Amino acid sequence: MLIKKELGTVPELKYPKVTAKARKRSQFVASAQIVTLEKSGAVLVVDIFGALKRELKLRFFCDGVNFLVCGKWPAEKWITKKPETVLGYGEIASTQKDDDLATDFFNFERDFWKFDRTLGGQINRFIYDLNSEKHNQAMRKKYELRCEHLAMYPVLPADFPMFCERHVFEHTYIFVGKTVKGYRKAACGHCGHESEIKSADAAPGKFGTCLNCRLRAKYRGDWLELTPTDKSKVCIAHKVDNHLLLRWVTVERTFCGLEYQYEFRDYCVNLHIQTPKGKTIYSYRYFYNMGCGLDWYRQQNGTESPEETHIYTYNLNEVFGETYHHVNLQEGLANAGAIAFPKLLHNLQNNPASEYLFKMGLSTLAANLDKEKLKDGKSFREVLDVNPQYLPLYKKYNVTVNEHLVIQASRTWVSFENFEKFRALKPDKETKDIIEALKSMSFERFVNYFTKQKHLLKRKLEFLIMLHRDYIDMSKAMKIDLTRKSLRFPSNIREAHDTILERYNEVKIEVENEVFREATEKLYAGLPEYAKGVFCIVFPKLRSDLVVEGQSLKHCVGNDSYYKNHIEGSKMIFFVRKVEEPEKPFFTMELDMEEFRIKQLYGYCQCIPTMAVKKFADDFVSRLKRSA
Repeated sequence: MLIKKELGTVPELKYPKVTAKARKRSQFVASAQIVTLEKSGAVLVVDIFGALKRELKLRFFCDGVNFLVCGKWPAEKWITKKPETVLGYGEIASTQKDDDLATDFFNFERDFWKFDRTLGGQINRFIYDLNSEKHNQAMRKKYELRCEHLAMYPVLPADFPMFCERHVFEHTYIFVGKTVKGYRKAACGHCGHESEIKSADAAPGKFGTCLNCRLRAKYRGDWLELTPTDKSKVCIAHKVDNHLLLRWVTVERTFCGLEYQYEFRDYCVNLHIQTPKGKTIYSYRYFYNMGCGLDWYRQQNGTESPEETHIYTYNLNEVFGETYHHVNLQEGLANAGAIAFPKLLHNLQNNPASEYLFKMGLSTLAANLDKEKLKDGKSFREVLDVNPQYLPLYKKYNVTVNEHLVIQASRTWVSFENFEKFRALKPDKETKDIIEALKSMSFERFVNYFTKQKHLLKRKLEFLIMLHRDYIDMSKAMKIDLTRKSLRFPSNIREAHDTILERYNEVKIEVENEVFREATEKLYAGLPEYAKGVFCIVFPKLRSDLVVEGQSLKHCVGNDSYYKNHIEGSKMIFFVRKVEEPEKPFFTMELDMEEFRIKQLYGYCQCIPTMAVKKFADDFVSRLKRSA
């Protein structure tokens, strides 16, 4: 063990006698000695000097197990870094005697081809080996801890497959045969119950209910070769030695004839470990790493799974007790669907409003509404800021956060029927566009109109809203009277959008051409025309000239940003043409008019200019600069 107070008593070494050639090609020179100290034992001391001024730059002390470095002497600060990290990279010269002294001290092999046997090289190797061993020890501890943590998890509950059948998957299957005299033979994939059902009531693809197990079921032809497979994810809680253990499992159900088989795979675990210093959350995730393959990998402490999954509820009273922060989790989550379970636990612990929502049966809102989006209160209106008459709707459908924000933003009443239509539209998580659209139409109009458009165009709701918004904006810009519903809500929004877009672009180009013409009359007034050799400069006269140039040469000069910069006079566009063909696009130049610097000069498909074109463009810029 190195004692710093003892090390401070070791005198400095003298500047070593290295060869002139070694001193000339090296930035530093090192000398070594071995001293025996009362408490620290045998210590290798290496003093490193600057090769030119011969001043002491760094001292290195090592007892064969640990090392210390100081940059100034007497030592003001001790560190454990490589000498080259402190000094900066540079070659360190040393004598053969000092090299051998270090080799014997470190007990390194004397094979020259295996490593750098200079004094500096041996120090680097010792530190590398030391750090590697520390890293390996840390990795072994992490591996042992991971094995210990994963071994804490018990086997899956015996009734887990039955839980999945009844609460995870929305339906089972009833396998039906061909129609015979108006009836089909049917067999339930869950309980195996066989019966005969009217052909019209059991058409493949329709839904029904098994008369025996009462599960919702989808009718499926038994002649189909493809095996029906369903997948989902479930969170399971365990309590082991007073530690809360959460695990997330992928569930795959496969039907083979009338028998179903389950496959379960853990993919994420959180361990809430109670320690004398408090609770620590360990997290592991099973995934494929490019360097190490498919395995369990530890995540940062405190990381909790944000995924919304089903919750295994049959053992929640055993794990959390009958009350967890004044609520019964097992009862409240019985038919809650997919929820971010760790977030729910956190909200119930820290947010009284979440407790209130959970007790009302609004588990999804209790789990996902952030504290800043909730108001303190003891009533439905006070907490969620919506009409209390919405409570039956919220309870029946276990409304999500995004659905709540849409209802909150609606200026008109949201009925059960219209809410079901809204859910069927399958909106994305981002609600900004929906809320904006509801400012100009009723909720009923919104769901009916976009349901019709979705069936007609087979596109996502967000795309349809975008088309309608653009259509309205362009109509307003062209001062079209939108008081008629048939104009505000065209029967085919895509056709209406594309039709008005053509007209809008024509009008827009005409307006922009006029603006372009007026602006360039002043801009071009002081600019000289230029031609030299086979090339000439052509000034764009209209906004449409930039569009044509971009389309002809397949680059982006027709975009609005170039047009706006040009008429402002800050960055202007000039066409490089051939004298013989002044109307034919050749090269396009963007010029910074403040610095008189070429920003871009491209031809067809953004090809770079030849030397002749580049020289011509530089000459034009020089001419402009002189005339400015």
